[in-house]
Amino acid sequence: MMKPYRIPLLFLAIFATSLHANDEPFAIQGEQVLTQGELDAAFAEIPEQHRYAFIRDGERVDQLVQKLLRARQIAAAARAEGFDEDPLVADRLELKQEEELATIWLEHIVANAPDADYEAMAEEYYLANPDEFLTEEQIDVSHLLISTDSRSEEKALAQVTDLRARLVDDPASFDALIMEFSEDPAKASNQGRYPQMKRGEMVEPFEVAAFALEQPGQISAPVKTSYGYHIIRLNRKVPSETLPYETVKQQLIEGVERKYLADYRSRYIVDVTTGQIELPEGAVEAMLKRHFGENLENAPRFRD
Repeated sequence: MMKPYRIPLLFLAIFATSLHANDEPFAIQGEQVLTQGELDAAFAEIPEQHRYAFIRDGERVDQLVQKLLRARQIAAAARAEGFDEDPLVADRLELKQEEELATIWLEHIVANAPDADYEAMAEEYYLANPDEFLTEEQIDVSHLLISTDSRSEEKALAQVTDLRARLVDDPASFDALIMEFSEDPAKASNQGRYPQMKRGEMVEPFEVAAFALEQPGQISAPVKTSYGYHIIRLNRKVPSETLPYETVKQQLIEGVERKYLADYRSRYIVDVTTGQIELPEGAVEAMLKRHFGENLENAPRFRD
């Protein structure tokens, strides 16, 4: 096992500015050698924003080195048996190599995409899509619940109607009545108050009645839900508003950059993958016969 270590900051600076293939050994296990250049190639597969934290972590580098050397030893055993010379295996290796090369090349293409003014693009997007930056309307409400679990609806309605009448005479008693009569189990912790409610967070009859209240202190008529009967008081309304550009600026810049690079990548792929796919006469039939035999009645339909 490798011992945990710390990478000198000078090395990190050099690594960040100039990486060159290096045949000097980094680790040796039996007859297998992992070179500095091969280790750098493995590091290059780690996203750049996480790479240096990974390199600083000796335990994680240790695990990576063990994984690479283990794969190398297994591959060496396969080659010793001539397994890599099997035509199907050789074709699979070639396909994997081409796939990996294509992936790395696309990363290179994207990394060298033409510069763009992401800040200007972000501001343009912000101005063109104002609805995306609206906050949700919120309400701060308190409620009193008379449950129908332990009494009939008639008795629950009679009790809540009586309480509503008392509130007409003394609206200031609402909080005291909540603590005395409300059967919302949460009242012990929130005193019946829900200060940041948004649409879609409440059962529909409650939501409709709560959002219909307009003035702070306004108290609703009794509202029937599956829980029982509620009386709702509006404490405060927080209207929807547009988030300032500076609040969303960095998030937008990152978003337009991702989209710009993704679009650039997609356009490049379209540009280089030209021409129609052609299947020579008999190619599909030959493929199906290899896998389904001469009787092709049960073979899947590939394409016209």
